[in-house]
Amino acid sequence: MISAFKNIFKVKDLRKKILYTLAMIAIIRIIQNIPIPGINVDQLTLALEDAKENQAASNGIIQTLNIFSGGALAKCAIGVLGIMPYITASIILQLMSPVFPQLQKMQREGVQGRQKYIQLTRYITILICVVQGFLFARGLPTLFSGYNLINDTSMGFYVSTTLILLASAMLIMWLGEQITDKGIGQGASIIITVSVISSMPSAIFRVVKFISEDQMTPIGAILLASLFLAVTAATVMVVQGMRKIPLKYAKRTAGSRGSVEKTSYLPLKVNHAGVMPIIFAGPVMIFLGFVVSYGANNGVDWLKTASALLGYGDPVYILIFGILILGFTFFWVATQFNPIQIADDLNRQGGFIPGVRPGDATAEFLNATMTRITFAGAVFLTALAVFPLLLFSYVELLKSNQDITSLFGGTSLLIMVGVILQTMQQIEVQLVQHNYEGFVSTGRLRSRAG
Repeated sequence: MISAFKNIFKVKDLRKKILYTLAMIAIIRIIQNIPIPGINVDQLTLALEDAKENQAASNGIIQTLNIFSGGALAKCAIGVLGIMPYITASIILQLMSPVFPQLQKMQREGVQGRQKYIQLTRYITILICVVQGFLFARGLPTLFSGYNLINDTSMGFYVSTTLILLASAMLIMWLGEQITDKGIGQGASIIITVSVISSMPSAIFRVVKFISEDQMTPIGAILLASLFLAVTAATVMVVQGMRKIPLKYAKRTAGSRGSVEKTSYLPLKVNHAGVMPIIFAGPVMIFLGFVVSYGANNGVDWLKTASALLGYGDPVYILIFGILILGFTFFWVATQFNPIQIADDLNRQGGFIPGVRPGDATAEFLNATMTRITFAGAVFLTALAVFPLLLFSYVELLKSNQDITSLFGGTSLLIMVGVILQTMQQIEVQLVQHNYEGFVSTGRLRSRAG
């Protein structure tokens, strides 16, 4: 492993890409730490210090948004929107593609079609940034209630703040695209991963503080670290796990009337939906909590009871959140995996699954197989998303310390594992191409040919 990292800097092109990626990440981190003009920095510092001392009063959902913004939300930084509007726009277009054939046609028209598709994604990103930026500016007094945070509460402040947040989000989006084109890895994913990882030092510092204050024993810290490694290892196994469906192709050889069978595999991933179900379930829970709170504040008695049950980390909240993840997992796989199209493509290419008739029988086989695999992946995904909530709610020492519990599952761990594995695969390929040994000497990453 150590020799692999040394080999990275021996390859000139790879060294340039990594240094370029690090430079872009440094610029993004600066953007995520510059306060919004018009914010009283002294009052903001005081509010942050009080929040650290009294985290039990803070909202878990707000802490989650703060983690994915790289801490920019708590600092009221100009980069608070981050890359999330761009990802939201991409998800919206992916969901709309099966409904609007024009979007699918764009993706199949080569370079020009993909450029149109990317440009449409940018336009939707701008619209989302304007809405989110204005709502954030208007919500600042509520977010930091009790503090004289804003010097000027006129409409001019809200408009200028919206424009600044829009420009910062578009700059971060552009930097992400530059990482994809000239750096290493997928830009948007790298940005989210860095934002999540940026919360790890504070989590480690908090654990060290627990030990120094005798709130946690060194053995307890070791057990906590062991639990983190175990959850991470299980996540890696599921992310990398797949079912290989054997395929055979009848290939005609030159100068012969016969044919030779060629064998390959169709990989079906256990976690085909990735992190999307958790991303979908989160906003639904936020919207549900908003509706229930609004009704409770307006005197609806049964909504008052529901509001008490739907607190972040409460049993009913966890149950509904888990059910949503299960449902969205099957929904996302249904929109992205088309067994009929795969069966038709195999039939046109002369391929077939041994023991299964081509056509409808192949589509039914793939659909049944993917359903069973998706069920296993959905159960694990739900357990991974719920586990941090259980730690947050039922482990006394970790209550309200979401910077620690978020590392034990959910969106943050899935994104970190997926992006790190993907980046390692790209580096592995380039090292092997230049006759250097990669990260794995005794085994192989998924990207390396057998």
